[in-house]
Formats: sequence, structure tokens, C-alpha cells
Amino acid sequence: MKDATPEEIGRKMDALGLWDAAMPCNWVVKPAGTAFPYFCTVLKDEGPLVKIRFMMLEGWQTFHDFVRTRVDRDFGFYSTPMELPHFELVVDATGGAHLFRHDPGYVPRALDEREKGLCAKILWEAYGVMMRLESDAKLPMKYADERAMFARVESSPGTWSDAPMAISNPPPYVENVTFPKALLEKAKDLPFAKDEAIELDFRIMPNMMTREPRPRLAYQLAAFASGTGERVMMERCSVTRDVPLKALWENMPRRVLENLVARGRVPGEIKVLSTRVFRMLRALCLELPFRLSLHDALPSYEEALKACAG
Repeated sequence: MKDATPEEIGRKMDALGLWDAAMPCNWVVKPAGTAFPYFCTVLKDEGPLVKIRFMMLEGWQTFHDFVRTRVDRDFGFYSTPMELPHFELVVDATGGAHLFRHDPGYVPRALDEREKGLCAKILWEAYGVMMRLESDAKLPMKYADERAMFARVESSPGTWSDAPMAISNPPPYVENVTFPKALLEKAKDLPFAKDEAIELDFRIMPNMMTREPRPRLAYQLAAFASGTGERVMMERCSVTRDVPLKALWENMPRRVLENLVARGRVPGEIKVLSTRVFRMLRALCLELPFRLSLHDALPSYEEALKACAG
């Protein structure tokens, strides 16, 4: 293993043919000298180009967020596993192995030399766990009675052993949505168009990014009039040093309010697609009299968006 690259280890993992056996499992690898444990999990990709994504999720908070968004896709502020802080081994349809670093709000990037060394350690231990799964499918549940996860822990450089990793409780999740008082006063003086409905969404735009050495992902707030597709608002934003991904979502209702004030009227209804957008905008319902409704599809929104893209 000493001279093996993470890509070479990834190809060895793929050659085992055990991805389906590993998919229901989660386990931990904790190298010596690292601040975080890394939580290993396998995802199958739905596209034709990628076979498997092997995720090394960074720290307890990330793992809790991953588990909770798997149960409820609109929990918190992550729209896709791509946004979680983690290292990822991608095995493509031809068996090629590729390593990436993911950070919230940023385009995945290639690893630097230090990260390659860290991922080689993690993947080598994961490779060993997968080989053991072939004869002991219950290995990841070894410490379940102790309310702990199965972990491979490096106590000193090169010395690894099985160990329980006690499951920590996730901290309470809190969202803070606020509005400037002066802006609310302006909005309350606007005409109320009770028969008007708009279709609104805030979403990641996976095919858009900033042009800089470390590209950032683009997020789009857009709304169109139901029936006519008239543009009501459209703006894009990205994370910054002062505005992380969670803050982008918490700021979204204020941006909706600012756009409504600039437009000069409050619609009678705002239709949304996701319970996350619904949850974020609910605070605005306490201030303005519009109806907020959740839908399985927003046909006017999607058609107008396609027209804008075309």
C-alpha cells in the first residue's frame, strides 16, 4: 500500500465486485493526526458515465446531515450530496478511478498531494473493510449494541485496529430568517393582487459556475407568473467568505421580499416546489397576506425557464 495511489486503490476496490454488498453499510476511518473521522458510504450514480461514488464524509456534522437528507431531501440546506464537505472516489463506467474534493457551494476540484496521501490511507482501510464484508456481512454492525459505529482507527502511524466510534447526537438545527423593518413597511403598503399567482423556486444550477481559480456553484432565485410565464424575478448568487451556503438559503426570503417591493405589488399566491423553499418563505407569510402553496410541478415556471435558457 505504501506506494499505491488513491486511484490505484480505487480500482482495486472496484475489482472486488462488492459495491452492492457495501451499499447498505456505513463505517468510519480515523487516520492518526486528523481532526475529523471520515464516514465511508457508497452511492450508485443514475447517469450512464459514472458507475459508483464512494464518499468519505468529513466529520460527525456532515455525516448527520447526510443521513437526515437521505430521509428528507429538503432537510437543512443541502440540495445534493455534491454540496457536502467530503472526498469522493468516482468509478466511471469503464472502471477508471478519479478523486475529488467537495466543499459546500464550490465546484469539485482535484486533490493536492497532501489530500492524495490522506485519501490513500482512508481508501486502503476501506478496501480492507470491503474484503472482510465478503465473509462477514454484519461487520459494520459489530458495535451497534454499544450505540457505536464500526471504525478503523490509526492509533500511531501505520498501526490500525477495529474500534467502536460512539455515535454523537446531532446539534439542534436552527434556521434564521429575518427581514429589515423598513423593507417590510414598504411591502405592507403595496397593492395586493389577490387574483395573481406566481411560481417560484430557489435552486442550484449544476451547469453554471463562476470564472475564477476555485470556481463557485451558481444558485438561482426565479419566479414567473402562473399561466403567462411573465418574469417576476430572476437573480443568481454564489457563496462567499461571509455568506456560506446556509446563509444563501436564509437570505432567500429577504431577496424575494426585495423583488416584490421593486415590482410594486404583492401577489395573492406564491406556488413552490420544495418543502425547503416553503419552510423558508413561511416567515414572510406572517408579514404579508399572500397564500403559500406546495406543488408537485410548476409548469409555467419550467416553460419560462426553458425559454430564458434558449
